[in-house]
Amino acid sequence: MSKETTSLSSKWQQNNTSKGKSYSLWLREGKKKSTFICAVCDTELDYGHEGWTNVKSHAEQSKHLRFLKDALKSGQLKSSNTTKSSSINESLHRSITTLPTTINKSSYSSFSNMSDRQLTQAEKVLRAECYWTMAVSQLGFSSAAAPNIPQLFAAMFPDSRIAADLAKTDGQRSPVIVDGIVQCFVHELVKDVLNAPAYSLIFDENTIVGGPKQLDVHIRYWSEYKQSITTRYWRSIVYGNTTSEIVGRYLIDLLKVDGLDLCKLFQLGEIITSEDNMNSNTAIEIMIDKKIRMEREAKTGDAVEKGLVSVGSCPLHAIQNVFMNGFTASKWQIDEIVHDFSFFFAQSSARSQDYLKAIENINSGSHQFSKQYVFSRWIEVGSTVERILRQWRVLIEYFITYLPKVNKMIVTNERWKRIKELLERKQVLALLFFFQYLYRHSFWKRLIWLQKQLPIVHILYEECTDFLRHVLQCFVKDDLLLNKTGKQLLTVQFNVATNQKAEAQLAIGESARNMLKDLTMIEKNIFMKDVRAIYSLITRDLLRLLPLDNDFLRHLQFTHPLLRQQDCARTSLMIVARDLPQFISENEIDRLHAEWLVYENETIPDEWYEQKPINSKLSQVTKYYPIDHYWKHIFSLKNSSGNAKFVVLGKLVKSVLSLSHGNGDVDSDFYENEMFVTENPSPLNIATINGLRATKDAVRFYGGGKVHEVSLIINIKKQISSNITRCK
Repeated sequence: MSKETTSLSSKWQQNNTSKGKSYSLWLREGKKKSTFICAVCDTELDYGHEGWTNVKSHAEQSKHLRFLKDALKSGQLKSSNTTKSSSINESLHRSITTLPTTINKSSYSSFSNMSDRQLTQAEKVLRAECYWTMAVSQLGFSSAAAPNIPQLFAAMFPDSRIAADLAKTDGQRSPVIVDGIVQCFVHELVKDVLNAPAYSLIFDENTIVGGPKQLDVHIRYWSEYKQSITTRYWRSIVYGNTTSEIVGRYLIDLLKVDGLDLCKLFQLGEIITSEDNMNSNTAIEIMIDKKIRMEREAKTGDAVEKGLVSVGSCPLHAIQNVFMNGFTASKWQIDEIVHDFSFFFAQSSARSQDYLKAIENINSGSHQFSKQYVFSRWIEVGSTVERILRQWRVLIEYFITYLPKVNKMIVTNERWKRIKELLERKQVLALLFFFQYLYRHSFWKRLIWLQKQLPIVHILYEECTDFLRHVLQCFVKDDLLLNKTGKQLLTVQFNVATNQKAEAQLAIGESARNMLKDLTMIEKNIFMKDVRAIYSLITRDLLRLLPLDNDFLRHLQFTHPLLRQQDCARTSLMIVARDLPQFISENEIDRLHAEWLVYENETIPDEWYEQKPINSKLSQVTKYYPIDHYWKHIFSLKNSSGNAKFVVLGKLVKSVLSLSHGNGDVDSDFYENEMFVTENPSPLNIATINGLRATKDAVRFYGGGKVHEVSLIINIKKQISSNITRCK
C-alpha cells in the first residue's frame, strides 16, 4: 500500500458488503480528498493510509450496521446494488453540496431527509421539541404561554414514545432549545447576508402602549439561498428617551456582534418617520456614514469619499402624510368628522344596538358601523368615509329624527351637536364625495403599490413622476404639463391662478359635482376655493418630499428588461457605476462596460420577464415577473468555459436592487409584532421578542410558513445539542 493519502474511488461504491448491501447507499465523498462521509452515521472519517481497508472496517462496525438497518427500514435509504442508482445518488449529493446557491427549498429538504441518519430516541424527542417550539413561535406565544401541551400530546397519542418522553421534559430545556433555534437562524441569516455584495437596513419606530419605543430593524439583500431579493427580520430595539448618538452607536455595535460586514452596508432607511424628528434621522445617518467610510478606508488603505447611498425619503410615508395634511390643514377637518362618527358608537354599546335597529326600520340594506379611525394609518380613513357615505341617509334619520325622540337629553351632548350640524350642511356631503374621489383615484392605488415587498426601486422614480403629474392634471392646465419630465414638473407654477383650470374642469368627481347643484352660489364658490387650496397644499408637499431630484434613483431604470437594448440604459448603467466608487472599482467599470455589450446582444426569451396568460381567450394584458426573477435567469448564463458571463454586472444589479423603496416591508410586518406586544403586554424582555420574531421570520423564509418543512432542522439540532452540552 502506498504511503500517500488515498482518495475516494468510484469503484468502491460498486462493491457490496458481506450482507449484499451496496456501499453506494451511504459512502460519499468528503470535504477533503483524504476523507469520506458516511451518510447513515452522519460523520466524516479519514482514509488514513489504508484507504479501502478503513472504509471496509467502518462498514463492519456494529453501530454502522444498526444505523444502516434502521435507515433502510424507515425508508430513508433504498436498497439497490445497481451502478445507475449509485451514480444518481452521487450526482445528487455533489450537485447539492457544491452548488448550494442554485438549489430550491424542496431539493434541500429532500436531501436532508435522504442523508440524515436514523435518529436515536433522545434525538427524536429533541427534534419534536424543536418543531413544537417553532410552532409556538409561529402562533405568537412564548414557551411559558403554552404549558401542559406536551402532556396533552402524550394523552392524545398514548402509543407514542416520543410524545411520552416529550411530556417528561416538562419544558425544562425550553430556554436552551429556544436559544439554539434562534442562534441557528441568526447564524444562517448572517451567512446569507455576507454572501450578498451589499445590503440595506430598513427601520420603523413605534411606541408600545404604556411603555417605551420599539425600533424594528430588517435587512434587505440579494439572497443566494432564494436567488432573489428578500427582506428579513433582524432585530428589535426597545428604548426610552434617548439620543440619536446612542441609537446610532448601538446599531453599529449590533452589526459587529453579529458579524455583519459594515463595509457592505448600502443604504440606511428612515428610522424616525415623523417630520418633527427628522433631525434625528440625519444625525444617525451621518454617524453611521462616517463609520462606514472609516471601515472601508482601513480595509482598502484608500480614502473613501462616499459611504451610504440615498434614494430620498420614504414615499409611502410621504404620500400618506401629504394626503393627511391636504385635508386637515384646510378648514374642513375630515379627521374630526370621522372621529366624531366613530367614537359616538364606540363609547356606548346601547347606541350601537339602537343604530342597528334604526337600520332595520329604515331598511337600508347596510348593517355595518363606521370603521374605527386610526390617526397613524390616516390613509385608511378613506374606507371609513366610503362607509359613512353609504349610510348617509341612515345617519340623518338616526341622529336628527330618532335620537331626539328616544333620548331627550341627547341635545346636551356636544358630539351629537357637532354631528347634527355636519349632517345638515350640504357642503359636507360634497366635500366627502370629493375626498372619496381623490382617495380612490389618486392615493390608494399608489400606497398599495408602495407596500409591495417585491423590488420596485428600478421604477420608483417613474411612478413618483406619474403620481405628481396625475395630481397636477387635476387642477393645472394641461399645456403646462405636456411632455414635462420629472425634474421639469418641479418648476411648474401651480399656485398661480392663471395656470389653474376653470371650475368646470377641476377634477372633483362626478358625485361631488352633482352635489353642487344643491348649493347656493356662495357655497359653491367657497367649496371650489377650498378644493384649489387642498390641491395646492398636496402639490406643495409632494414637490418637497418626493425624490424627483434624485438622479441616482432615476438612472436605476437600466435594470428594466425592456430597456436592455436602448442607449439610455447603457448611459444610466455607467452613471450609476461611476457614482459608486466604494463598490465598483475602475477596473471593474471597464469590465462592466464589456459585460453590458454582451448582455445587449444576448438572446433572452420573453418568458424570463413576461407572464403568459393562462386563458388565451381573455384580453391580452401583459404582466411582468418581479425584476429579481428576470435577473436570476441572467445571472445563470455561462460562457463556453462554464464561468458566469456577468460578474461585475451581477454585483452591481444585486446591490442596487437591495435598495429599499420605503418602509412598507416593516410597516406590514409590524402587525406581527402586535401578536407579541399587545395593549396589555406580558413581561416579555427584548431577547424574547427578538427570538419569537426571528423564529417566525425564519420559518416563513425556509419553510414557507410551515414548521415541518424547515430545511435547517439538522443544523438546529446540532446547535441545541452543543448548548445542552455547555449547560451541563
